[in-house]
Amino acid sequence: MNSNIFDKKHWIVAIVAIAVVGVVVQYRYMNEFPAFIHSWSQTDRYSIAIGFLNNDFDLFHPETLIYNKQFPHWWKTDSGSTITSVDLPLMEYIVATIMKLTDSTQPWIFRLCTFLASLTAVWFVYLLGRRLGGHWLKGLLVAMVAITSPVFTYYANGFIPSIPAIAFSSAALWLYSKHLNNGSKTKYFNLSVLMLTLSVLVRMSLAVVLVAVLAFEFLRFLRKETSLWNKVPATILSAIAILSYMLWNKYLREMYDTMFLSGLMPADSLGETIDLLKQAADNWKYQYFSQFQQYILATVAIAAIGFGIYRRCTNICKQTSMKHKPLSLWWLWALCMIGYTMFVIVMVKQAPDHDYYFLDTLFLPTLLLLMLLLKATPNIPNKVIATAMVFILIGTATTKMTVDVAKNQKVRRDYNDRSYQTAQNYQGAEEFLDTQGVPHDAKILALYAYPQNTPFILMNRKGYTEMWYDEDIIEAGLYTFDYDYIVIENDRYRKEFDYHRKYLNRLQRIADNGKIALCRYTDTVVCITADDFFEHK
Repeated sequence: MNSNIFDKKHWIVAIVAIAVVGVVVQYRYMNEFPAFIHSWSQTDRYSIAIGFLNNDFDLFHPETLIYNKQFPHWWKTDSGSTITSVDLPLMEYIVATIMKLTDSTQPWIFRLCTFLASLTAVWFVYLLGRRLGGHWLKGLLVAMVAITSPVFTYYANGFIPSIPAIAFSSAALWLYSKHLNNGSKTKYFNLSVLMLTLSVLVRMSLAVVLVAVLAFEFLRFLRKETSLWNKVPATILSAIAILSYMLWNKYLREMYDTMFLSGLMPADSLGETIDLLKQAADNWKYQYFSQFQQYILATVAIAAIGFGIYRRCTNICKQTSMKHKPLSLWWLWALCMIGYTMFVIVMVKQAPDHDYYFLDTLFLPTLLLLMLLLKATPNIPNKVIATAMVFILIGTATTKMTVDVAKNQKVRRDYNDRSYQTAQNYQGAEEFLDTQGVPHDAKILALYAYPQNTPFILMNRKGYTEMWYDEDIIEAGLYTFDYDYIVIENDRYRKEFDYHRKYLNRLQRIADNGKIALCRYTDTVVCITADDFFEHK
């Protein structure tokens, strides 16, 4: 009875701690339009959710709001459709459903869904850390490190699919740990494979965790720790689901082009690989985990190694047999690390500029490493004073990590950032175009607006993006695309006029709302100076 009472109290403490830390660092950003770091990727995902509202919720024909895709023609070709290939947009579909029910496309809907997924991910990290470490405070420490990781926190209420994929994977690893404790039944193994399959469909890089679990299970079979054939059906169904969607995605990519990278990006040489990894370390070394969190990891590692050596020496002295012990979970961690090391190498060109690739790769293995190191340390004595002291230490560390990551949240938001300025300029764009009688099915050419989907989300219209300044891309848009109107930001027009005079002096202003201008492209020079553009229609 007493054990159950304390267990319930521990659950409550963990739930409250996770929820409070999550809310403290996120509440002020819960309706923020995606901007700042990686606003490009985030607005693309946001637009997919809106796309489901436009295509009657056709899950297998996802679309954004742009006709000229990045791949394979680098925005220079009208694909004729806004459909795009993408990993299974399950979160976007859920978000679109809520948008439909609430009759709103405000950012808070997407952010709230991702935030709940992030809390779910941290909860399963807690459960797994508790199970592996043998004490609830060990699980709580790992959970607090996870939820205050700067990169995790930044995207924890964002728009990229890494967060829901981590939620599926962390749940899967917890289920797999239950299977290891009760290997005579395949229920937990099957549920684990189901969760891992969903994580892979949502974010393909999580396939490494699935392969690592299956490889670990095979090693256990070779050691005669488990049977294999009763796990074949779930494995085959998982492979069929993943391969089927990969083939469907390939079809979408070939038929409609794509907004999303679908190939590998290895370096051209070993030297370049090393240089790119150094750049990534310089850019993000305290964004993956803060300096304080790295101290925690180092301290736990030193303690685990010390206790490990002590136990090893004790076992040798006592001549304790090491045979017949189950295959160590360190093998599972090693398999994950091998897989993700290979993945990082073949995608290394993305590493310096894409901090969220850490979430897709080494985030979970690092948390698993911390769990295994904590497992190697002695359990806290079952005494109130000792437990209270450790609880206070973890509470102090959590406070420090929460304060650090809250500051980091502010640092990551540069209000001079181009993506933020674009979002601000296009606020109210839908109403402005409505007042000018621009139909919602009109195709808009958004000139020099960054990132690509931002103007179309805020205009609530589809069209063509021309966010780069390359002349071949601009000329393809101006001269060959089937657009009805051009929209350009007023400050961008003034800033770029002297540099791109041969295009901008042919724009005829129809109207503007002080922030953006609705224009037509003419065959003759209309404006000699930027001021002429705003003085004449």
